[in-house]
Amino acid sequence: MKFGTFVYEPEKAEGFDFHVLRVKQETGKRISPVSDMASNIAVFADNVAGKNPEWISQSLLGPAKFGNNNYNIYWNVICATQPEHRVEQLNYIQEVDRLSPGIWLNSQYFADHGHCICRRCVKHWKKSGLGWLEWRRKEVTDYIAQIRENTKKELVMCLQPDPITAYERYGVDFDDLAKYADAFNIVMLSKSYATPWYWEMLSRGFKKLLKKPVYISLYVSAYGDKTEDIPSATELLINSVRCARTGIDGILYFAASAKNILDFQKKLINNFDLRKRLKNYGKKPAQEVLDLVSNWEKLFN
Repeated sequence: MKFGTFVYEPEKAEGFDFHVLRVKQETGKRISPVSDMASNIAVFADNVAGKNPEWISQSLLGPAKFGNNNYNIYWNVICATQPEHRVEQLNYIQEVDRLSPGIWLNSQYFADHGHCICRRCVKHWKKSGLGWLEWRRKEVTDYIAQIRENTKKELVMCLQPDPITAYERYGVDFDDLAKYADAFNIVMLSKSYATPWYWEMLSRGFKKLLKKPVYISLYVSAYGDKTEDIPSATELLINSVRCARTGIDGILYFAASAKNILDFQKKLINNFDLRKRLKNYGKKPAQEVLDLVSNWEKLFN
């Protein structure tokens, strides 16, 4: 297994195999890529581009913008066929690919079920002769194919933790994306991992469905979090071990900065009783998580 960090700031915590930097967030904020961290880019989720209301994805339940509680959307999402945004993002992704060791994409699909019904999308759909869901799938896949054609480094697809209805909700077909992706990352971010079997089940399901290596991302902390509002070290270690034993290929730990990761590492190191108990949790990949934590001890001696 491989272990990585998934962070907002261009600083690396020691003790990991690789690092992913959020160079373009859903807020639209962009920072410079760095040569030794992969670059995460939010494609259609973009509050800055969403300042143009005509670009925002539409549905019968309202636009894909923050505040529309009909959807679990916490930012503005641009229509996936908006031509100016697509071209600008394609050029941006190509440039970031040149400056970093790889691209990790998220929100590279439609906003959610029922999107998008703007006049442009309806026109394209009717002209295609395809069914509504099949047309959305083709739009997503064709754009990913363009991105793959314009990138030379590793290309990883981040996915929502929905193994069953991704096609209906987002226009995502896993087999389609596997033709272009080097790996997948399931963004299993939560402020509580109190029910480990749920996350283990999702990991097992995605490992079965996806035809490329599968990573998962677990939430450590982000800006503004209070200690009582984030997953405990106990939850994170248990879930890391239980998800690892499903055969996934790697785990990333999501945090604001390297300092947050450092604090997380110290907490896991000091949880001796739990580490001892988890040695009975099965397969070799589970043991690899515990070996990782053991190796971290050397960083603080």
